[in-house]
Amino acid sequence: MSGLIGTKCGTTRLFTEDGSVEQVTIIKVDDNFVTAVKQQAVDGYSAIQLASIPASKNVNKPSQGHFEAAKVPAQKVLKEFKSEGNETVNLGDKVGVELFEDTFAVAVTSTSKGKGFAGCIKRHNFSAQRATHGNSLSHRAPGSIGQCQFPGRVNKGKKMAGQLGSVQKTMLNLKVMSLDKEKGLLVIKGSVPGKNGAVVFVKKYKVKSEV
Repeated sequence: MSGLIGTKCGTTRLFTEDGSVEQVTIIKVDDNFVTAVKQQAVDGYSAIQLASIPASKNVNKPSQGHFEAAKVPAQKVLKEFKSEGNETVNLGDKVGVELFEDTFAVAVTSTSKGKGFAGCIKRHNFSAQRATHGNSLSHRAPGSIGQCQFPGRVNKGKKMAGQLGSVQKTMLNLKVMSLDKEKGLLVIKGSVPGKNGAVVFVKKYKVKSEV
């Protein structure tokens, strides 16, 4: 399979053997249970459905029956990952962080931090207007947003104030620095979207060269 379900623990520093310091993100990977196997002949595509993060509350009856069929405890998150074609898995099998043992880089998908309604300066990194010399009450205003008589309207997609964050983001080509099989920890270089404790989906990322 190509990925796993994990939880973002936070960021820290990692001291390498040559004495340099790298900013890394730690991801906790609990047991991922195989709850469904999609086949090309039956479903039209090949994938493996994983479930992870134990559910703290009772799940609904359809989900309960789905987990009982796979003989796994109720889980909070389900996610399908593309099948690589060379694995042999059965319902109820456990998959851990050892999946990335020989992986050089990964791609991490999660929901970014929601920051509510934000102005154009914070949201799009606009420059503020002049603080003095006749400017009044328009210091952080976006400025002109329209054109002349033609087209006589505001174009769609104009960068303006609005909701900031709380969208799905994917960080590509994050180097795997180390992993701990016993504790189920994955240490990757760089930043990962989402707050601490957010659910993340880690997938193998193919690069042309390990440079």
